[in-house]
Amino acid sequence: MKPTILLLLLTLSVSFVGCKDQEKKEKPSAADLIKYAKNLSIQPKKQYTLVTVTPSADKTFRYILYKEEKPIIENIEAFIKVPIKSIACTSTSQLPAFSLLHAENKLVGFQGTDWIYNKDLKERVATGLLRDIGEQQGINQELTLKMRPTVLMAYQTPSSSNAFNIVKQAGIQIIYNLDFSETSPLGRAEWMKLSAALLDKNDVADSIFTTIERNYQQLAQKAKDFEQKPTVMTGIMYGDTWYIPGGKNYSSQFIADAGGQYLWSDDGSTKSLALGFENILTKAQQADLWIGTASIATYAALAQTDQRYTYFEPYSNKTIYSYTKRVNEKGSNDYLESGYSRPDLILADYIKMLHAESDTAQSIVFTYFSQLK
Repeated sequence: MKPTILLLLLTLSVSFVGCKDQEKKEKPSAADLIKYAKNLSIQPKKQYTLVTVTPSADKTFRYILYKEEKPIIENIEAFIKVPIKSIACTSTSQLPAFSLLHAENKLVGFQGTDWIYNKDLKERVATGLLRDIGEQQGINQELTLKMRPTVLMAYQTPSSSNAFNIVKQAGIQIIYNLDFSETSPLGRAEWMKLSAALLDKNDVADSIFTTIERNYQQLAQKAKDFEQKPTVMTGIMYGDTWYIPGGKNYSSQFIADAGGQYLWSDDGSTKSLALGFENILTKAQQADLWIGTASIATYAALAQTDQRYTYFEPYSNKTIYSYTKRVNEKGSNDYLESGYSRPDLILADYIKMLHAESDTAQSIVFTYFSQLK
């Protein structure tokens, strides 16, 4: 990597301490703040902003964000006055936007605070400013009602939305954040703009995202110069099933953009594939790299988990990596938190893994991944 690209990454890291029936959902649009995300639209109007969240082809949630007078519009899921005073979130991927936008003080509730990695947010938990609203079957409705956040940001699909009926009836607005439904790294990161719209910080979010986008694109362009395209396998077994990303999945996109060859790239699925061990062994035994062994961080632990893992050449060649660099004492993993908002840093990690001997990789320091020890 040339020093200029590395400087961009370091500088960014430091500086961040239809409508009616979806007839114009295509992106990008001059009236839409969203460029990459396929299931989110944010359209500023003269007196309000229309937010559209699309979980499926036959389901759409529409929200009106307004500053002064509440407009009269039909078929709206919720009317939300912005900037909001407070918010409760339900997924770690929703948290980084508030840190990037310097709005941690708006976060008052989270479903499962033990899973938070960010140190500043952990401090808010310790001082009682950020409370755990989680319970085994969902959110703690009694505590949520007592706290009365302006908005509860949920990640559940519409089929489970009834779980929030009591909260909604109490006047707490529910808004869905479906960042996990995106298949491109930049599309998933762009969901930070939903939080920015609630905070009335669209310009700030646009500036932040533009820098992330530029960094990502420069790195991807750099990766096109690599002549070698290392073959990559990924995932591990859970029970008798080995789960790997489909060829059009969010994770497999990093491999392609980093100049690698994902062994299942010809698969057209955006979901995870559930395969048997023999299927994986037949296709991936001679892979150049193995990326993503979940929380397993050593070769000894990998072999102890399942001796068959030693059959693969990346095991004998010591070319296995996983996202274990940022894990705290409770097992919270920052790759699953800030990583979704920083695809540029993840892509840099992938380039370092796939092209370790290149000048580009030599100037990169791993952010989220580590080589197994």
